Amino acid sequence: MKVLVNCQDLKFEVQCGAGKQHMRWLALVAATRVQREKYPHAFRVPQRVLNSEGMTLKPRQVICATLEDSEEVFIELRQGAAIAEEDVDALEWSEEAYGPQANLMECKFRWKVGGQQDFPKYVRGEYVVAPRWQGVYPQKDYGGPFEIQIIPVDITPDEVDWIASKKAPPGSCTYRFVMKNDYESICKADPETLTSDGLAHYIEFHWDVPIAPEPYPEIDSRPSTASSRDGAQVDPRFEQDWEALRLKWVESFMKVRVKDVLTEFYAILIDLFDSYAFMGLDLSASQHTIGMDDWKHLVINCGLLEGQAEGSLSWSQVCAWFEEAAGIRDGRPYLAQRLTRAHFLELLMRTASWTMCEHPREKYAPEKGRPPMPLDEGLFRFITDILIPVMDIYDDDPIRKDAVQHENLVVIQENRRSIRSIYAFLAQPWPHYQGERVLVPATLKYVLEFAHEKLSEAGGEGVPPPPAEGEAAEAPGAVKAVSIDLAAVFGGEESLDLEQLQVILESFDSHVSKITANHPEDFDERALLFWEFFEVVMDSCRGLVAGLGTPLDKAIPAYVQTVLAFMGLVDREEAALPPPPVHGMEVADDEALADIEDE
Repeated sequence: MKVLVNCQDLKFEVQCGAGKQHMRWLALVAATRVQREKYPHAFRVPQRVLNSEGMTLKPRQVICATLEDSEEVFIELRQGAAIAEEDVDALEWSEEAYGPQANLMECKFRWKVGGQQDFPKYVRGEYVVAPRWQGVYPQKDYGGPFEIQIIPVDITPDEVDWIASKKAPPGSCTYRFVMKNDYESICKADPETLTSDGLAHYIEFHWDVPIAPEPYPEIDSRPSTASSRDGAQVDPRFEQDWEALRLKWVESFMKVRVKDVLTEFYAILIDLFDSYAFMGLDLSASQHTIGMDDWKHLVINCGLLEGQAEGSLSWSQVCAWFEEAAGIRDGRPYLAQRLTRAHFLELLMRTASWTMCEHPREKYAPEKGRPPMPLDEGLFRFITDILIPVMDIYDDDPIRKDAVQHENLVVIQENRRSIRSIYAFLAQPWPHYQGERVLVPATLKYVLEFAHEKLSEAGGEGVPPPPAEGEAAEAPGAVKAVSIDLAAVFGGEESLDLEQLQVILESFDSHVSKITANHPEDFDERALLFWEFFEVVMDSCRGLVAGLGTPLDKAIPAYVQTVLAFMGLVDREEAALPPPPVHGMEVADDEALADIEDE
């Protein structure tokens, strides 16, 4: 069957196969389709599904049992990172659809009124998880004794049942009702559930929609999807990436469930990957890669690293995950390592597990006595609650928007190799980053100041006075003798002129401060990862647009040519890079820095 979806002013058909999926599955399919059509690199989490009459359809309602073939539904998507607190209905729908207990079914216990005049207060019983499912849902976490309040529910205008609800996996339950005077009783109006001795009730609970009867890894056992692949539109690259994942740390039954989550979000995750690969090493390769420095940039912007306000993840832990995902030993230097899509997805799952399941923040911590969030739900919540809001920020970033404008995109791609070469050339071992080679902002600023100084001297402006007697004639990184006309080197028409360099230098520190604002280190200890260096270049060139009217497609190559000119001087030993400013570091760090430099 198919369903006609109306979402965000778009109308489209969704093929549902036999229609055995949940409404929450339909909502995710619609949200993914809208993301592709209307929100490049963005995804809006569904918050409600309504039929053509405006009635809200519950997340767990089955499509074929609720809708006719080609019937129209309306799907609302979340408009921000969170649902407004006053929209109680949307909050409840979202929690039931995608909350931490969404993968459990609702088990109901009924007190049928019949001719009985007394009504119970609680249901008290013992829940036993079905033996075949205890590997997925351990008895110690999901079974055992319980007591639940019972409430009246209108069945018809003239009929009321008293019902208690419990979230649980497949299993069986022996239970009795607790009456107002605290004695236990049975419901005589419900004889079909009585045990053989007539002293208690017994009922078995099965999945409330068609689902895998056995928890075998080759069968989709994830109850929240109800065989969602019947209608899923999967990128053909997904199976290739899935086969390349190692996942030795994931239990076999959970692999099927996390695969389903990745299937649902694969399109937006690869959009994110490709946005970093945009400035990768070689875009002509059959499979693009990103750097570990790109992954660190993403983790920092998600606020997950130690030293950040809510961060607890150490970078050394991430490096260990990379070694397992890539199957290598001692992958130092780590920031220079390349990540395939499969590596990217495995690091994503590792990070989600750490953030949501193993070391959850207070809002994601389980209630006392409850098990931690399972990996598939943790991955889902990590993507929707943490990753997608960061991707929304990326989408609104004016630097990224400018970078993909046609004229700018052409010059960026023409200069991409040079931009990467500049970063590699200027990068130096930095003790605050475990001795890895990164671009210290002071080094980049020195290069721009060097060019500004030489152009100033050529124009008779700001010529520095000769050193006083006894003073060192050379600053760190300076060269004793200059055999060429440095002003001519920096004064070409394709390079930045004196006025442009002045504008860039005046705002340099503010650009760096803004771009590295999420870093856990103090300002003097920060370094630029490659993507941040690219952002500094772009921000500086955007400043030339605003301050001097220099078009961005002219400013970018001029910036590149100026730095390349300095690199040429260093190669000819007419200039030198200054040592990184590591004043105040402990001796141990200085020795580590020396060891790195010796390598």
